[in-house]
Amino acid sequence: MLCHGTFVSVSTIEPMKRRLGQRRRQNHNPTFLVQEKILELRSEGYANLDYRSMWRLLNSQYNLTVTQETVRFCLRAIDSVGVESRRRHRLHRRSYFNSGPNYLIHIDGYDKLKSYGIAIHGYIDGYSRRILWLKAGPSNNNPTYIAKFYLNFVKKSRRIPRVVRADAGTKNVIVRDLQIALRFDHGDAMSELRSFSTGRSTEINVLKGYGEIFRKLHVFLEE
Repeated sequence: MLCHGTFVSVSTIEPMKRRLGQRRRQNHNPTFLVQEKILELRSEGYANLDYRSMWRLLNSQYNLTVTQETVRFCLRAIDSVGVESRRRHRLHRRSYFNSGPNYLIHIDGYDKLKSYGIAIHGYIDGYSRRILWLKAGPSNNNPTYIAKFYLNFVKKSRRIPRVVRADAGTKNVIVRDLQIALRFDHGDAMSELRSFSTGRSTEINVLKGYGEIFRKLHVFLEE
C-alpha cells in the first residue's frame, strides 16, 4: 500500500488498526427488527434453522445486515429449548410436509459418475416424488444448462412451480432469478423472493431414492 510516498505492508497496518481500535463502519439493522423477521420466518416453516442458516437467510434473501452473534442471541431469546437441543444434538426426527403437486419442487445433482463424463441433474415434485426431469450430460454445475432444463420444463408443462428449492451454489443462480421473475407479480404468500428457497444439498437430496441404481451403474463402469 502506498501512503504519502512510502510503501506500507498490510501486516504493518493491521496491528496499528487493532491498537487504535479502528474498525470498518457497519450499519447493522436494529435487534428488534431482526427479532421480528426471525419470528415471521419461524411462523412460515423455518423454526428448525440453526443460527448460521438463519443468519445466511436474513443476509442473502431479506437484505438485513446482521452479525451471527446477534442472530444467535435472538434465537436463544425466542427458542432457548430448541437452541439447547441443537447444541446437544438431541433434535427429534423431522417430518416432511408438502401441501400438493407443484407446491414445492426440488433441484439436485449427482456427481459420483463425473469421472466417467456423466453428470446427472434431477428435478422432482416433493409431494408426489414424480421426476420432472432427469438429465445426464457433461456438466451439472453450469448454470446455463440448469436454466435451460428449467425453461424447457416450464414451456412443456405450461406451469410455474410455486416454490423451487435448491442448494445455495452458483450453479443455481440463473434458475433462482428466473423463478423469482416469473413469480414476481403473482401476489400470493410465496411469490417474489420467497418463491425460491435454499438449503444444503444434504437436506435436499432429491436423488436419494435412485442412489442404488446409480451405484450399480458406478460398479458396472468400474468393472
